[in-house]
Amino acid sequence: MKNPALPLNPRFASLNPYPFERYKGLLGSVTPSADHPPIDLSIGEPKHPTPALLRNAVSEHLDGLARYPATAGSVELREAIGQWLTRRCAPARLDPLTQVLPILGSREALFAIAQVVIDPTGQDVVVCPNPFYQIYGGRGAGRSDPTTCP
Repeated sequence: MKNPALPLNPRFASLNPYPFERYKGLLGSVTPSADHPPIDLSIGEPKHPTPALLRNAVSEHLDGLARYPATAGSVELREAIGQWLTRRCAPARLDPLTQVLPILGSREALFAIAQVVIDPTGQDVVVCPNPFYQIYGGRGAGRSDPTTCP
């Protein structure tokens, strides 16, 4: 006897594709001019050599890279980030367990934050500069169309 398929959360159907995949598709058929190579401003990848300080730190701690980190980061990392932010710009101490969340990059943070702060009823208005960083088009799982302004 076959097990019936488990129903998926219906909100999965409303998730937008990651904006950079759409952007990559739009550029797929474009052939850049050999005389004028493009400057890729799409995803902000590093363009410079990795500093020796970072290469050395990673190579000295390779044993810790054998497993994925927790999504929220370690408590020690969050505490260090909270202390740095407090020293650098916060008027009061931050609670690292509730007010600090490490991310891999701004794209992930911008895409994710829109999905939790935009009112799902569509009453919120999202305003973006134009031209804009492509991830702004993520719109928080389709809950709101951004309004652009020059």
